[in-house]
Parts: sequence; C-alpha cells; structure tokens
Amino acid sequence: MDLNITGRTALVTGGSKGLGFASAEILSREGAKVAIAARTEETLLKSAKKIGAVPIVSDLSDRAGVLACIDKTRDMIGNPDILVINTGGPQPATFAQTTPDGWRTATDQLFHFTIEMITAFLEPMKEKSWGRIVIITSFAAKEPVPNLLYSNALRAGIHGLVNSLASEVAEQGVTINAVMPGFIKTDRMTSMGLVLDKVAASIPAKRLGQPSELGDLVAFLCSDRATYINGQAIACDGGLLQGI
Repeated sequence: MDLNITGRTALVTGGSKGLGFASAEILSREGAKVAIAARTEETLLKSAKKIGAVPIVSDLSDRAGVLACIDKTRDMIGNPDILVINTGGPQPATFAQTTPDGWRTATDQLFHFTIEMITAFLEPMKEKSWGRIVIITSFAAKEPVPNLLYSNALRAGIHGLVNSLASEVAEQGVTINAVMPGFIKTDRMTSMGLVLDKVAASIPAKRLGQPSELGDLVAFLCSDRATYINGQAIACDGGLLQGI
C-alpha cells in the first residue's frame, strides 16, 4: 500500500531508539524526509545514519531544550508536515510516593513538552491544509498500571487533549491521534525488570510486540490513507486491552 508521504517532512522526538526509532525508520522507508531528535549524540548519529535521517541533538527534558529543538528543526527541514511525539515515561511511583516536585517534573516531561511541540508546528500545518500529529502514549492511559501513577494520570490527560484538539483542526486537513503501545520489546521494557515470559503469557497474542509493529501503525496514521481517522487513541497491544 502506497502511503503517499513521499516528500513529506517529519520530526520524530525520542527517535534514536525504541518506538521512536521504529516509527522514524518506517516513515523514512515510505519516502518522508525524517528528522529525529534525542539527547545522546553518539546514539542519535548512529541511528540517523542507519535510516538516512537528519539528527537533531536536543535535551528535551526542559523547556529551553524543547525550544532549541524546535528552532533546529525549522533550520534543518522547515516546519514538518508530520510530527510524532515520543518521550520516555516518568519515574515509577504509587500515589504515596508522589511529590509536588515529582508531579511538576512529570508534567513537564509529558504534558508541557507535548503542548510546546504542537504549538510550534500546528499553525503551519493548518496553513498548508495538511498535517499529521501522532502522540505515542501507553495502554496505561486506558488501564492504569500499578506503581505508574504519574504516567497513568498524565497520559490519560493527553488523550483528552487529542480528543479536544481534533475537533478544532479536522476541517483544516490536520489529524491528531494517539497510539497506545502495550508490552513492546524495547530496551525500556527490559530495564523495568519484568519477567518477560510471564508478561507474554498475560497477552492474548502470547508474545511481546515488535517495535516495527507500532511503527507501522504510526506511519499509517501519518499518511493520506488515514485522512478520516482523527481524535482517536488506538492500541497496539496484542489484544491486551479488552472492552475499554
């Protein structure tokens, strides 16, 4: 299937590894000119070279770094037609373990970061009457995960943003959707200390997902084939979420 995104420009944040890299790789394969942003220069440069992407070294953990990334993106590829927002999750915590500073940090990391990126690039998309925004969240936004209180709360809020913004921009040729990865085989999954065989057994598909499977979904939502899909949160989880 031709996704008809040859020549489109795309920015993928957190694009040097994991789900961000998988999304960037498939967008590039489909003909888009892709920029990937991440903070670790060595990893970023290797990943960019591998898929022919433009590397943007940026520390996206604070507002100054986010604004610098926006400026660098405009300098290197212009205002992107496609924006894929991907960021790592906040620190694990129960509610009793949360703190005011922890909430501020997590909100900056997930919510404020997302707002800054959309604010920067939405108007140019509207002016061109074409734009695609995809936010990589988590199935935790629909089914809370124990010990991930920050992520459970804030990612659900991002879905509210997706629903609300879609109704404002759909008429102008812009779509905004969220994708909810389930248990995908990435370095982050390994670092969480989970017993992967046990996790796989809990999934109807009886296996962990591959990053490319999430990347395929992202690329489709960024294409002309997905023009009528807007304001949605779509799971890629092997059947983990049921009836939600």
